[in-house]
Amino acid sequence: HLDFGQPFCSVAMRRALGCLVGLVGGQDVCFASGMSPEKPFPSLTQCYRHNEEACCKSGHDHLVNEALTSVLAPACLKEYPALEDLYCSLCSKDSTYSRSSTTPLKGPHMKLQNNVVYIVLCNSFLDSLWGASLDSFTNVFDNCGLQLPENKSDPDSERRVFVPSAVDSTGEPSIPNVDDFLERISAIFPPLVRHDGAAVQVQIVRSGADSVSDVEGCLSGCSIFGLSFVGLMMMLRV
Repeated sequence: HLDFGQPFCSVAMRRALGCLVGLVGGQDVCFASGMSPEKPFPSLTQCYRHNEEACCKSGHDHLVNEALTSVLAPACLKEYPALEDLYCSLCSKDSTYSRSSTTPLKGPHMKLQNNVVYIVLCNSFLDSLWGASLDSFTNVFDNCGLQLPENKSDPDSERRVFVPSAVDSTGEPSIPNVDDFLERISAIFPPLVRHDGAAVQVQIVRSGADSVSDVEGCLSGCSIFGLSFVGLMMMLRV
């Protein structure tokens, strides 16, 4: 006869044994899931680029989608691959730390210290995200606008649409540089990481910042998913 329970039990047992091996063997642990990276099931729909191996579950993926849709209009969700990559960065299989490490918990491009997760971005990633001098304003997001809190230090303040290169009443761009942008995004970043029973804050910073001088790597912009079609074709011709 057909035993429908056996395949499920086998899968469940393999997952449990895999988790146990990770606990004993000192494998790297995901900041988001608290487990070793694995192929997600069900598959991720927002952070689908990480469906081969991920540090996220469907619940994390849903939080990322909610966060992105709170910043971008539905028609603009696929307009900015680098922004998607940033929001999905905690789903990357590299968003891990070693079980053997002590505070701060450090991974290839992030660390957890004093209940803050620092995500470190390489200049190459910021170039693909910002599309302008990092110390100046950008017009990359002008066609859609960004729905951000009015007060960047208060994520619960009323949101308005920021057109980054538009000037305000003082004659200054509404988002003057990439650091201002990262500060605003950090305040509303999806709460994917928990530590000591509570969600932790997120700080997204440039590589080389004093707060992350002990993190050796950074999140780069080398993924082909962040390239424009023209950029991808040029790369394939080389």
